[in-house]
Amino acid sequence: MSERNAQWDGGSDSGPERFSPPGRPYPGPRSFPQPQPYLQPQPYLQPQPYPHSQPSPYPPPASPWQGAGVPLKPPYGVALLGGWAGGLLGAAAGLYATTGVLGLLDEEAAQAFLFGLSSVVLLAVIPVFLVWLHQARHNIEHLDPYRWAGPRRLRPGWAVGSWFVPVGFLWLPLQVMLDVWWGTAEPVSPRRTPRLLVGWWSCWLLSWFTGVRLTSTTAYADGVRLENHQVLIVPGATPVSAFFAAAAAVLLLLLIRRVSLAQSSRLGR
Repeated sequence: MSERNAQWDGGSDSGPERFSPPGRPYPGPRSFPQPQPYLQPQPYLQPQPYPHSQPSPYPPPASPWQGAGVPLKPPYGVALLGGWAGGLLGAAAGLYATTGVLGLLDEEAAQAFLFGLSSVVLLAVIPVFLVWLHQARHNIEHLDPYRWAGPRRLRPGWAVGSWFVPVGFLWLPLQVMLDVWWGTAEPVSPRRTPRLLVGWWSCWLLSWFTGVRLTSTTAYADGVRLENHQVLIVPGATPVSAFFAAAAAVLLLLLIRRVSLAQSSRLGR
């Protein structure tokens, strides 16, 4: 019995303390750290502006009836003017095509009469078309107030003034028409210049470049021969120019119809 007690005591001193030997008190449970008090939430920090941010090229959001802080006029109804312009352009296209055919047949008298008549119709088309273009350009401020279609190339006043700028009339009216087209259509990506616009403007410029005509007149006064030479640059002055003018009138008719229908549909007018 004494040897067994001696082995028990020796194991308790050198080995792990798994059991309390006889006569020794129980060590008790281990102590754990006390929990920390609950931290109070910190106040929400307001976001600070980025120091290197660049100003946006687009205007701040505004209501569709506001533009640059100035109230806009209500949108115009372009369907009526578009119909008038389309009818006059259809008549002009027919007259120019007939003039070109008569020019190829060397019917000078009939060609001169129809050329004069087509010029009168063209003069009637000009004011109607310019008013329609100005109203259509004004309407895109309502259709695209946030400029999702991109920045405007020219201001609304250029819808009329661009046609009377020397040399600038070769490309400024096309910029206005592109603003009207992209401002009327739904935003798409990527944007591509429509073929209808390219075809119309190409035919219109070619009708001018091919409309160069040299006229010569001879008169006698008191036995003196007087010769007068003039260079005319007018659309439809030559057969080729007349065909280009007819094509330009047809393409412009289609362009006006598409823009008028799109704006009337989106504006509910």
